[in-house]
Amino acid sequence: MARLGLIAGSALLVAACEPASDTETVTDRSPGLQDDGYLQLVSTGIVETVDSEGTAAVTFLPDGDAAWTGLVATTPREGGIDLYNVEGQAVHRMTGPRLWGLASAPGFQLRGEALPLLFGADRDTNLVRAYALLRNGPELVEAPIQPIGPEGDIAAVCGLGEGIGFVDLMVLSRGTTAEIWRVSDTGGELISATRRARFDLPSPVRACTAGNGFIYAAGPAGGIFRLNTDGAVEQQLDGLAVDLAAGEFFGRPVLILTDGNATTLEIRDGRTLEMIGDVIIRDGFSIAGVDQPGAIATTESSYGGAAYQSGLVAVVDEADGRVRLVARETFARGITVVD
Repeated sequence: MARLGLIAGSALLVAACEPASDTETVTDRSPGLQDDGYLQLVSTGIVETVDSEGTAAVTFLPDGDAAWTGLVATTPREGGIDLYNVEGQAVHRMTGPRLWGLASAPGFQLRGEALPLLFGADRDTNLVRAYALLRNGPELVEAPIQPIGPEGDIAAVCGLGEGIGFVDLMVLSRGTTAEIWRVSDTGGELISATRRARFDLPSPVRACTAGNGFIYAAGPAGGIFRLNTDGAVEQQLDGLAVDLAAGEFFGRPVLILTDGNATTLEIRDGRTLEMIGDVIIRDGFSIAGVDQPGAIATTESSYGGAAYQSGLVAVVDEADGRVRLVARETFARGITVVD
């Protein structure tokens, strides 16, 4: 097993806990520099500070018609949702309940018109909240949707994928059960929400994600699982994780995990769950690295420009509440070096 160091480059940092004001730009450097066995990759980064108690979850809202207008969404720990553009500028703050987990459906359509959706689990009401993105603002408004709630207390929600006219969600309870719901436009006054499956897991989970044709779930009490689309456990291992993200990097299925305490990201094979290596995101010239990785997300969708054409990986630093966005291609090269 190897350890990889990524300089915090091709990175957007959205800082919490300070008034919004300062920005910094980092001068480009050539990628691929080796230093004491660590791969250092540096590009341009922008820092913007936003008054918040920290970031609980992060996801992406890409725009297939205009890649450079894609957005990054986060859930502040005090509640609501914040939206940022790819340059790191805060473009909308929605006040609201504290949400656990954050799922996006950027390609959702209502009556044939684009209506991107965001979903988060509200433990106070024991329901999944849905919000529609009005891109012209941009602005988030609560979506007219049928109730989505598990049997038992809700813990979190994640997205499993989109199809023509629908999006599938996995809703986690605070016990060991999980449910799969389908959200679709059936022509009624409310967006339809139908539970399609309910199953038990060997131990409680608090985070989930989908990728590589699988569903992954993990919890802070121990247990990381790879499930098939019917919810059956196909692979499992002992371990702790507060968040995870999955995707294919240079043709290899990969699962990325964080435990909220370590200084590294854990990289595992997306099929076998075998360890590939640990990733350290190190300091750049003017951009801090990640001291304590927390919430994470990845997207294959383009965000425009040379650096972001193949997508992004987002990492929240629990130490300072900041979000770093690393170019997906940069991350993929790093994983290749690890292996």
